[in-house]
Amino acid sequence: MFVMMLGCTDNKSDVGAIQNIIRRYNNLVIEGYRNQDMNPLQEVTTEEHARKLYHHMSALGEGKLRMESKLKKIIFKKTDQRSTTEVTVETEETWDFAHYRMGNNEKYAEEQDFIYRMGYILQKKEGRWIITQVNTISGTSTNTVIPWPQLDRKGNKINLPQDSGKPVTHP
Repeated sequence: MFVMMLGCTDNKSDVGAIQNIIRRYNNLVIEGYRNQDMNPLQEVTTEEHARKLYHHMSALGEGKLRMESKLKKIIFKKTDQRSTTEVTVETEETWDFAHYRMGNNEKYAEEQDFIYRMGYILQKKEGRWIITQVNTISGTSTNTVIPWPQLDRKGNKINLPQDSGKPVTHP
């Protein structure tokens, strides 16, 4: 289902360009996490926003993890052009993603068919649209293949029995 609401403009080419920028952004995010390089994101977003993603990627790296993801589906739910230079877009995106240990490439955690409701703000600068802000409106886990392990204060896994939420060593 494709729903489009557009105010303040009749320029259909802008809508197509905006959607293509969001698709390109998501592809660059996928590549950025895979290659551990968020600099290419500056093609479609601000340096500040690319830096935020860099910090998240770096935090994963400090934990000796890297993320691989796949955008399976994107639905453009709402587009609202507030002015000739600003537009907001709401999407529903279905993602698969997994985290791997850097040292041995072991799969650490995995989600499939995770549904994100996302909000994008774009501004037209020097004649082209650029993403200035991305917000997660909601996220719904539908298929946790490998759950995130529980860790103690030192970062070691706590083994939980299958029938209890308490650690094995807990009385």
